[in-house]
Amino acid sequence: MPDLNLYWGELHNHNELGYAQGTLERSYEIARSHLDFYAFTPHGLHADGGVPDGYPVVVANWDRIRRAARDNDRPGEFTCFPAYEWHSSAWGHLHVISAGDMESMYCARSLADLQDHFRGGQAILVPHHTAYERGVDWEGFDGSLSPVVEIFSEHGSSERDGGLHPMLGHSGGPAGYEFTVQHGLALGHRFGFTAGTDNHDGYPGGYGLGLTGIWAKENSRAALFDALRKRRTTAVTGDRIEVLLRAGDAWMGEAVSGSTGRRLDYRVEGWDTLRSVEVVRDNLPVHLETADHAAPRTDGPQPYRLRFEWGWGPMKGYQVYDWQGRLRVEGGRLSRVVPCFASDPFDEGRRKAVLERDEAGCAWRSHTSRGSVFTTRNGSTAPRANDALCVEVEGTEETRVRLDFDCRTGKSLLATATDFTLTGKLGRSEASFTIGELVRGRRGWRVDGLPTWIVAHRALPPSLYALEGHFIDPGGPSCCYLRVTQENGQMAWSSPVWFEA
Repeated sequence: MPDLNLYWGELHNHNELGYAQGTLERSYEIARSHLDFYAFTPHGLHADGGVPDGYPVVVANWDRIRRAARDNDRPGEFTCFPAYEWHSSAWGHLHVISAGDMESMYCARSLADLQDHFRGGQAILVPHHTAYERGVDWEGFDGSLSPVVEIFSEHGSSERDGGLHPMLGHSGGPAGYEFTVQHGLALGHRFGFTAGTDNHDGYPGGYGLGLTGIWAKENSRAALFDALRKRRTTAVTGDRIEVLLRAGDAWMGEAVSGSTGRRLDYRVEGWDTLRSVEVVRDNLPVHLETADHAAPRTDGPQPYRLRFEWGWGPMKGYQVYDWQGRLRVEGGRLSRVVPCFASDPFDEGRRKAVLERDEAGCAWRSHTSRGSVFTTRNGSTAPRANDALCVEVEGTEETRVRLDFDCRTGKSLLATATDFTLTGKLGRSEASFTIGELVRGRRGWRVDGLPTWIVAHRALPPSLYALEGHFIDPGGPSCCYLRVTQENGQMAWSSPVWFEA
């Protein structure tokens, strides 16, 4: 069905060039290691606060910030956008993303001033964490300049005044229904959805904090920016849940005119069992499907999705654990590898990354800490002491997966007596499972000699992680989008389709 490609990236992230931590170079290295596109969004100014002319560290380094976006941009491989965040108390916060070079950071004194400056240009203004008190000015909202709104970040979900992922991450609220994304849609505004980490550890795409998928013709500034303007976007909390919603030839983000073509077709592919796939029409769930748990098992080859997770550690332990992992597939083919690396614990020198991969297997490195996640500068309500890797394996229930882990204790961020006794120790682990064994249930085990653990989660056949369906809109003007929830709590939202009278 799709004639476009899905690209994953980060459009809202911070580092030390602003009031956050981590170098500019580190941010780009991390983004390149696992994302298709990236916009570094330094905290630029506070329009009606104490710094209307720009934070000094950003003003002083603006040319360096511009150069980094330009020099790291690799058309067809990795796309970078120049950007900055515009703060206000009266009109909310927006990040400005440009398809051009953005020679200067415009320090607008009001939302209207900001909109007037960029109207007709090569930039979009993205409201974010709108569900806070005065988190967005819906009266002043301009859909031509703000074709997308950030629905989720480390702050929580701004979709509605209920549901999972409440706005508990920071100190801004939450406020009433009138600042939610659903209220903006109810007012008649048209916009698509994005998600960004808003991470303050300089870790673009940190797992569980928000990520944006863009359906575009190619991985380039022009193509991705065109898709953002056309609202062809998917917002996810963490897992890269592929969501496609169309009405005939119209993609999500588009408006459909007339009485014909009111059938919505959708496709979802997740990385955990699908708990619910909902069509939300005019802010009310009107259609729901779930994974087919009764589907018969098959003896033939098919794509299974698996998740391997590692970390844990002693309660309140601040030891950092350095991991080296390798996965090998026997009697099958490794077709996809997706890292689920947390932004914590912060470390300027360490890099979490998939190091190599082919059809026979992959290798990676990461570092975890149970205690240090609570020292973060983030406000996430779900700090993560674990990392994980999701893979897709083409095979049968007889296909075997072999895992090798090395785990070594490193430096302590906040030393305790227990931490000192562990420093420098090496633990090793080997395990082997058939896909059939993991279909029946997950397996967890402790690393020899260390208080760390590894889990091979339940293997999923397509009947549990993939779903296709349709919905017939009953008529009249309406706004419909897809909301997806997995069993592990990870969520996704498609941009809406609008049916016009």
